[in-house]
Amino acid sequence: MTWIQRFKFRNFIRASSWIVPAGWAVLAIVLHKLVWKFDLWARWELLGHTQEGARALVGSISSAMLTFIVFLLTMIFIAIQISVAQLTPRIIIYVFRERVVKMSLGFFIFTYLFSVSVQGKIGDPMPQLGVMLTVVFSLVSIGIFVYLVGYIGKALRPLSIFANAAVQGIHAIESIYPVQLTKSGDTVPAENLSAEGKQSTTIRYKGKSGHFMAFDVKGLVELASRMDGTIRIIPQVGDFMATGDPLFQVNQGSGTVDERELRQSVAVGPERTIEQDPAFAFRIIVDIAIKALSPAINDPTTAVRGIDQIHRLLRVLAARDLGDGRVRDRAGRLCVVFPTSDWEDFVRLGMTEIRQYGAGSIQVLRRLRAMLEDLIDTVPPDRNPVLREQLNLLDRTVENQFPEPDEQALGKTADYQGIGGSPLSHVSLSKD
Repeated sequence: MTWIQRFKFRNFIRASSWIVPAGWAVLAIVLHKLVWKFDLWARWELLGHTQEGARALVGSISSAMLTFIVFLLTMIFIAIQISVAQLTPRIIIYVFRERVVKMSLGFFIFTYLFSVSVQGKIGDPMPQLGVMLTVVFSLVSIGIFVYLVGYIGKALRPLSIFANAAVQGIHAIESIYPVQLTKSGDTVPAENLSAEGKQSTTIRYKGKSGHFMAFDVKGLVELASRMDGTIRIIPQVGDFMATGDPLFQVNQGSGTVDERELRQSVAVGPERTIEQDPAFAFRIIVDIAIKALSPAINDPTTAVRGIDQIHRLLRVLAARDLGDGRVRDRAGRLCVVFPTSDWEDFVRLGMTEIRQYGAGSIQVLRRLRAMLEDLIDTVPPDRNPVLREQLNLLDRTVENQFPEPDEQALGKTADYQGIGGSPLSHVSLSKD
């Protein structure tokens, strides 16, 4: 199986909401056959149901479970619609990836199919064990439903979305930037990619338009090594690509390039994912935060909670060597070059729009200042300039928005809670 096939299969499994319920449906059929054979062998009386009573009981349960499934799907879609309107459309795919939702829906379908199967076997002999299990499964389904209502309510809160995006972003950061940063920083001398003495070929994208989701680093290094050349990826992960856009620039050596293999080493899909794009985690958090700061919603506390997670992500990034977008083989020869975000890009992505949309909120400005001052104290010196640049912009924003000296002084005070917190105790704890 090639890299692109594995990537597509993995994302198909994650995004598909029907695979787990389909597995539960198969399990219901198999389990019913086993239970029926056991009933024939054991001849248990158990609850002592008559045929009429068992048929009425199981029939009512199967009808109720079908209504239950329809009601559950309706509830999920309504909750998603409300959350999308208040948060961001980019959370839809992550709701359907939730294992709890998939497993709950699967168990409801399992109970429905099992009850229908039992109902069809009611006669002489009576499937006493099947009837009893139908009752048990229906009671378990009620418990799962009650739990699921609370779970969905919590999972679609802004705080949960922020935390989920941050966790996925941290996993992506640790995967893409595995090297810990040294005390001296991660500045790497720039290396020019020269095509002198080599034939340069531009390869264009030929698939359906979409977002550049990921690429196979190891596979591209092997291709570049085989042809003794260098492969430059032109778009950055997260960029939108239309058919015919330039995809690769190949500086060939002694070998030849296989265009089909090159195109099989990149994945393009309908929307961005966080897997190789940690900036998308910032994007989700920032989008929700600035929507909370819109005049229609006016919820600065939600924006502050988003800044908490941006602060968390920037702290993780600050401890990592962000590389230079160049990959070499074991012999040290440059093989692959690709555009990548640097520290300044991540800081501006996490700061700029929230500062602009939250300019009138002292709570937001104080929390942004607390984040910047903390990062200035903790990151390597060569990463401080962009933080001080943002701090100066924050100062000018406060001065422009609040003409009164007292309000300016309040706006220029760092506070991890926005308003009401004690920044001194937080800083002392973070440094211990």
